[in-house]
Amino acid sequence: MEIFERLETVCGGRWLGISFLSSAENIPAGVKVRQVSRFCEAVKLASRSKMAVKPAEFTCPGASYAFGGMVDLNEAMIEKMVTLKGYAPDRAAALVEETPHLSTMPEVIAFDCAPQPDIYFAALQPAQVMRLMQLYGVKLAKKFQPEISSVISACGNTAVRAYEEQDVALSFGCDDSRAFGGLSRDRLYVALPYSLANEMTQ
Repeated sequence: MEIFERLETVCGGRWLGISFLSSAENIPAGVKVRQVSRFCEAVKLASRSKMAVKPAEFTCPGASYAFGGMVDLNEAMIEKMVTLKGYAPDRAAALVEETPHLSTMPEVIAFDCAPQPDIYFAALQPAQVMRLMQLYGVKLAKKFQPEISSVISACGNTAVRAYEEQDVALSFGCDDSRAFGGLSRDRLYVALPYSLANEMTQ
């Protein structure tokens, strides 16, 4: 049984395998590269079929920053957080700085295109997250202690955090991920790296 099936059997949800590729040559034949503005939007589209995106084409400042884009986009994110959300400028800057981000942008992010993806990603209901937490405690014999952030949710604080820290990451979703990514009000994002998913579902 594949890890996808094991995760879905134990925890529930629809899991995606996400791979950060340095070359478009590694995309399987027949997989379409789609142009999207946001990572959360790509997640929604990928739930229907295998696909790939180029993060260099992201126009969402948070997604571009998370996947190794231009750091000067920080200013756009900080201004939005101050103007629309009411954060103090220094706190907004600190939240952005604390958000995990790749040092080198992958050429392609591929969804369900590799037998051993870099991370597994899902939008889960609270009861499903609880089952994942219990599985984490049983299999790894340690406390489940995710770090929760209020910004850059699907991309930086879930996908990139799971990849960089090689641990489970989760987020309740930002406004954009609910508006453009289709994240429903009863779900939250969860990601875990391949090695951990394999260990937890053995």
